[in-house]
Amino acid sequence: MIDNDFKKCCFSGYRPSKFPFKLKKENADFEVLYRNLSTTISALIDDECAVFYTGMASGFDIIAAETVLKFKDKHSLVKLIAVVPFEEQEKSYSADWKTRYETVLSACDEVVVLSKEYHAGCYQNRNKYMVDNSDYVVTWYDGKPGGTRNTLNYAQKKKRYIVNVNTEYLKEFNNLQNKMDI
Repeated sequence: MIDNDFKKCCFSGYRPSKFPFKLKKENADFEVLYRNLSTTISALIDDECAVFYTGMASGFDIIAAETVLKFKDKHSLVKLIAVVPFEEQEKSYSADWKTRYETVLSACDEVVVLSKEYHAGCYQNRNKYMVDNSDYVVTWYDGKPGGTRNTLNYAQKKKRYIVNVNTEYLKEFNNLQNKMDI
């Protein structure tokens, strides 16, 4: 059971095909993403955030979960919870993402499966579940329409603190966030 005295965070971001760069360690843009994500997670832990939710989608969700797992060794209070929208979500993933999915899932402190099978709206249900249970939403967002934008709009309505680790978009994002319309 998760201690309610700690702050909680969830992640929302793009799948690999929506990123404007390759999600490879040798890519400079990916290195910036990873460095900003690591710095953000470290700062959240310092701010007594100990519970992190991941939606387990390929791309940002899994990268964020892998990053949280690196902090678990140093911070025993840190917990990672997978919120899986439906059983066998990973079935359509590439071999690499499927392996990463299984590795992360096996290291999670808890796994919440919201549905036995895929249905229209299951990803939105997952995103709402994570936002509803979080104080923070950490994202990599550059303005594209879709699930990430919808999640951030919902998070704003719920008055969650949003951290965008995309520094290129940060200034514009903050202006949009102030208007409450991502």
